[in-house]
Amino acid sequence: MEINVAAERAYNTPISNSPLLPLLLISLATHKNAPKQATSFKDEYDYIVVGAGSAGSVMASRLSEVPCVSILLLEAGHAAPLINDIPALARNFWFSDLDWAYKTVPQKNTGESLVNRQVIFPAGKGLGGSSLLNAMIHSRGNRKNYDDWSAQGAKGWSYDEVFPYFLKLEDNQNPEYLKSGYHASGGPLTIMKPTYTSEVKDSLMGAVKELGYEIVDSNGAKQTGFDDFQATSRNSQRCSTAKAYLVPAENRTNLDIITGAHVRRILFEGTRAVGVAFDYKNMTEEVKAKREVIVSSGAINSPKLLMLSGIGPKEHLEKLNISVIADLPVGDNFQDHCSGFLPYTLRSDILPINQRLQDNQTILEYIDQRKGQLASPTNVPITAFLNAQGPHPDVDFPDYQIYFVEISKHIAKTQIGFQEKVFDKIFRRYENNTLIICLSQLLNPKSRGTVRLQSTDPYDPPLIDPNYLDDPSDIDDIIAGFKTCKDIALSKAMKHVRLKLFKTIYPNCMRDVPYMDRVYKCLLRNAIITISHQSGTCKMGDPKDNTTVVDPKLRVKGVKGLRVVDASIMPTVTSGNTNIPTIMIAEKISDNIKQTIQCPTN
Repeated sequence: MEINVAAERAYNTPISNSPLLPLLLISLATHKNAPKQATSFKDEYDYIVVGAGSAGSVMASRLSEVPCVSILLLEAGHAAPLINDIPALARNFWFSDLDWAYKTVPQKNTGESLVNRQVIFPAGKGLGGSSLLNAMIHSRGNRKNYDDWSAQGAKGWSYDEVFPYFLKLEDNQNPEYLKSGYHASGGPLTIMKPTYTSEVKDSLMGAVKELGYEIVDSNGAKQTGFDDFQATSRNSQRCSTAKAYLVPAENRTNLDIITGAHVRRILFEGTRAVGVAFDYKNMTEEVKAKREVIVSSGAINSPKLLMLSGIGPKEHLEKLNISVIADLPVGDNFQDHCSGFLPYTLRSDILPINQRLQDNQTILEYIDQRKGQLASPTNVPITAFLNAQGPHPDVDFPDYQIYFVEISKHIAKTQIGFQEKVFDKIFRRYENNTLIICLSQLLNPKSRGTVRLQSTDPYDPPLIDPNYLDDPSDIDDIIAGFKTCKDIALSKAMKHVRLKLFKTIYPNCMRDVPYMDRVYKCLLRNAIITISHQSGTCKMGDPKDNTTVVDPKLRVKGVKGLRVVDASIMPTVTSGNTNIPTIMIAEKISDNIKQTIQCPTN
């Protein structure tokens, strides 16, 4: 495999200028992270899959297991660099060519300290999609999520019905997990415990026990508790869906993978989807689909493509002079897990994260043993799924998720979206300290937002309005998480790392010590961040329900030959990180489609 060191160095990571980078890249290249791509394509295929992300990679790979059908997989981005395989570096690919680099519209309930009140909105672009940027946390959500989907009209999607597909996707590397009956080996996606344990993690685990919380496998019998989580990792390298699903399929003659293909619209004859038009190498091409077009472009780009193609809210489309093929609530029901955060400093002899990441010993430890700081997924040592009832709630259905995340001053300055004067007031005096934030992430948002077209130009970003914190109960749940952050920070176990809350605060907030609810609410009015779990914009459910876009087979209502398969179909967002549920959705639907295909027996 040829390695382009200069191209890898071009990505802005802490190790870009390390003299050890060539050796590191050679060690990473033992795992192929992207498939071969085709340079030409036919005029017609049985299935066209739009988007090679967490769902589209699965769809293309699984359908290509049937030898008598042909598949074209179209991806606007390209293959990820080798350096993307390093778990600790995920956030360094924000604003790169692996990121759509979206922003929300100005938010009315938060964002007072953000530039234009806009929340920065990363979304994966490339073979693997958002599985190239995510924190790699293996999380299925809660049993109740799926039972609620079924009860609301998404028949066939109860927990018991989706559980086999969680097992199907998984190749779990830790024997202690396999013993429980909740995990499996032999699937495409490699799952393993991170191989790095920091001083911070040891102290956090001590605090958890001190405060009476349980350590659980949140994908097992019970979700509530702290999870010393597993990650989508193969030999301590990122295991994206491109690596897991597309690389093993790359030599199948019935699958063509085309990158750099920006789909402009879905082609229709009457109300039947018959193909797509896409830009490729400065030309607009059209390819036909004999059986189906499958849109797997994510909760932002899937509704965008549908609306550009005439499927969406009639009034909105008519304003843009788009001919309406199906009047459906595309882009409604938008949900996301937003987070508030509390910033802390750590003991002065614990080096800032970027210094540790670029240290030669750290790099050599990773090359030789696949251990050390570089093996830590996005520098998250532990996560937890909790609710306001405390360590032992009556019902196993958490309201919030917390993470402690070590960050650099670069992340604080560029990835939250602060106005410069606010960054100067809050972070400037701490920028040479070792920084860690406690994120309190809303798990079951009641607020609903929208995705709408800005124009008919397929290259214009859509208008993304999550409508964060519109429902006051969302604020209450995040504040409950803040209080858990505070309890942990003040525990005896955390004294070892000398966790100290910033003394600085937003310009319009009064500082009370200890923090009161009014302070927490002020923090949330000033800034929140997305955890990139966008969902719901092409809602699945009963076809007779006028709030749904797709039926339980994920077929778009009112037309033929068109499905949407990705996180946009979730009626309600799952209570946890959404990468694994999205892969599960694609596993289930690809199985459904394959059952309808009959190959000749000669």
